[in-house]
Amino acid sequence: MAVTFSNTNKPLNPRGNDASPLAYNRAALYSGKALSFDGVNDEVLSAITISGAKTFCAWINADGSNNERIISIFTGGYSNITFSSNKFNMYDGTNIPETTTTFQTDQWYFVVAVQEANNAKIYINGISQPLSTTNWIEHTYTGATISIGRDASSGAYYDGEISGVRVFNTALTAAQIADLYNNPEKIVPTGVDNTALKLWLPMMETTGTTAYDGSGNGNHGTISGATYVNGVGAPVAQTSVIDWNKGTNLFTHSQALSNWTQLNTITTDDSAISPDGSQNASKLVATSGTNNVIYQGVTAGTYTASMFAKKGEFEGLVMATGNTGAFFNLNTNTYRTDYGSPPTSYNIEDYGNGWHRYSITFTEGGANNLYIGPNDNVSNTLNVNGNNSDGIYIFGVQIKTGTAGPYTPTFGTTQPTPVLLPAGLTTGRDITGVNLFENVRKQGALNLDGNSYAEVHDNESLDVTALTCEGWMYAKDIVGTDNRIITKWDIGYPERSFQLYGQAATANFMLSDGAAAYPITGGTLFTQGNWYHVVGTYDGTTQRLYVDGVQVANTALSITIKQSDFKVMLGGYVSGVNSNNPIAQPRIYNRALTASEVLRNYNSGKNTYTNS
Repeated sequence: MAVTFSNTNKPLNPRGNDASPLAYNRAALYSGKALSFDGVNDEVLSAITISGAKTFCAWINADGSNNERIISIFTGGYSNITFSSNKFNMYDGTNIPETTTTFQTDQWYFVVAVQEANNAKIYINGISQPLSTTNWIEHTYTGATISIGRDASSGAYYDGEISGVRVFNTALTAAQIADLYNNPEKIVPTGVDNTALKLWLPMMETTGTTAYDGSGNGNHGTISGATYVNGVGAPVAQTSVIDWNKGTNLFTHSQALSNWTQLNTITTDDSAISPDGSQNASKLVATSGTNNVIYQGVTAGTYTASMFAKKGEFEGLVMATGNTGAFFNLNTNTYRTDYGSPPTSYNIEDYGNGWHRYSITFTEGGANNLYIGPNDNVSNTLNVNGNNSDGIYIFGVQIKTGTAGPYTPTFGTTQPTPVLLPAGLTTGRDITGVNLFENVRKQGALNLDGNSYAEVHDNESLDVTALTCEGWMYAKDIVGTDNRIITKWDIGYPERSFQLYGQAATANFMLSDGAAAYPITGGTLFTQGNWYHVVGTYDGTTQRLYVDGVQVANTALSITIKQSDFKVMLGGYVSGVNSNNPIAQPRIYNRALTASEVLRNYNSGKNTYTNS
């Protein structure tokens, strides 16, 4: 019995704060991408209108150290964030608040600059830094050019990588900044309204010359010279990616809605910023006065239909079959049913920037169609006054048996494209319908019984020269057992790459160059009935093992990790030795996390995976 996983580099969880179950956003960090700047003539240009208190955020990895601009605005005053002489500083045209601590090149940092009234603050990796001065002159910018990687006035190009640029029209607090650093899946920290986010450039597109603005303000950046590289070190192959394989999303063309059957409508794909920050939302436009819908067929059964929608010229959404109908007000996010029989249930989830996910559960007695269309919030029909231009915005239509679950995109095949789930693997079913996921100590985990496991299809992103394997393991059964967390390890050496596991009461991390195995162990550590955070890293010269944020073993090692075509297994081993211990948040990174990053990840999850 196996549940099959697959890989993707594209996050699909809509933006928002923690008000919604899926929360957003795995964007730049979970794409493992960043833009590389050459220090000569590379930059990203966008626009911004902002006044009053401001907060600038970015992930940076500087290759140089000489007066290099990270973020710069110059229109009626300066706002520059700079890496200079191995220090971070700000510049307002007069004052230069600068960190007294120096920092390394070739090291990723989460940099936050806060400007409020006459005060300046700089945070590095969530920690407030001592500054040479806190004096600051506040400026107002209207339609100003904001430059990433260059001084907007005079040059001073940046040399290195930048990812995940955010600008807030408010002064984030120390707690909110720490929240962003300790919970890198968030874009907007807890307690901050989504409207305060004025610019969000994940820089995760991987191709093209446009860095799309995910804030909803339409300030897309123009990329000049900078190129995409593997980025912040977050999971290149995030293993909480499920290929449900047997039709989780029963609709085809969930993204290209123009491929649906059109009735008195025009559907323009890729016409707006979608909830995930990409340019994939469709506009559904009514063309006449009757039956303004798109539709696909359903057979007899009980289903949950869901989609992300945002108001356009029309403010209503209709979802209906021949027997069941529901109307949603996209302006007030309210629900009514006066079309046919009401659905069994409905749900509305807020994802920020005007996007909500709307779902209904209904039962069909036979073959029918599910219709989707704009509504005027007045009539109880499928009809609006179409004019070939007015419509609503739609993204990610899904229909499945059971509850809505995470959105699974499809592109016209019967086999769904994988979808990135929230870390923790909170829900899911294998191909036989047996629920392998259950709540374990406050949070969802992959619950293993010694006969179950999960597979991750091989992907070139898993061919790494440096590596981090990470996961949470619950020691339900440790005595005399061999409990795999993450393995890419066939029986024969030619297909052996890496594995992270617990053997009896011992943490282990093993690598292979295809000819020999290189294990390290952390001694007797596990106590039955407790959760543990286990991490193995390799940077090309040193192999390390961590338990609960603490390094427990290391050894010098210089090998080339075998570029195996073998699958990754979660909780299992190819010989049939499978784990009895639940695991959660399995991750694979394309570089060795630092000790501070490992500790950060442990601290981020320790209150979730408690031992009480």
